[in-house]
Amino acid sequence: MKLVDIAPVVVAAMTVLGGLWQARRKRPMTREIVKQDAELLALLPEDSEAKRILQQHIDDTVRKIVEDEDRRTRDGVGSCAAVVFLVVAIALLAVSAGRGGDWWWLGVPAALIGLLGGVGLAQDAVPRRRDARGRPL
Repeated sequence: MKLVDIAPVVVAAMTVLGGLWQARRKRPMTREIVKQDAELLALLPEDSEAKRILQQHIDDTVRKIVEDEDRRTRDGVGSCAAVVFLVVAIALLAVSAGRGGDWWWLGVPAALIGLLGGVGLAQDAVPRRRDARGRPL
């Protein structure tokens, strides 16, 4: 198998992953939702029970934003290391596919390295509250 044979699969996978990424990014963020809720609150009648409930929800959400979300960070070093692991796994798979024959065994370490890279990226690229050493709380 040559790299030319797997190029369409790689392009298709990148297209699907890019589409999923864009779909994920288009979801409204917490602050945008609070802004929409505040606009809705202004439209409700003063004596409405829903207005009181929505006001309490907005207050709770803003309190959560101030106390929690502004303290979340990503681990840059871990994220970069995970990306390097993923690149190494892809390179090993490319060599395995390009050389053929007995080179198939490179798929085993590629799978292990790719698994470690995926887990590391999922752990370190997600914003979380962290201690002074950067470990998730």
